[in-house]
Amino acid sequence: MSDIRIQQAREHDRAADQARRLLAGHLAQRDALIRALYAEGTWSYSQLAKAMNLTPELIAKIIRPQQRRGEAARPLDCASM
Repeated sequence: MSDIRIQQAREHDRAADQARRLLAGHLAQRDALIRALYAEGTWSYSQLAKAMNLTPELIAKIIRPQQRRGEAARPLDCASM
């Protein structure tokens, strides 16, 4: 016996999966642009945060992602952006 709600749930699950993939792509592009702007040296964390309506803490996480314990910070490579 088939229940229409199962089909509806599957459709919503597929739509949610597509939305997650789309979101991930947009966030990756946003992060790359923020890193490139910061790397130019004309934008500070707080200026980027204000312009983007984000917190300086989020900007810091985007620009300098968490490093593993004991791993030294590496300079940003702007050529690959």
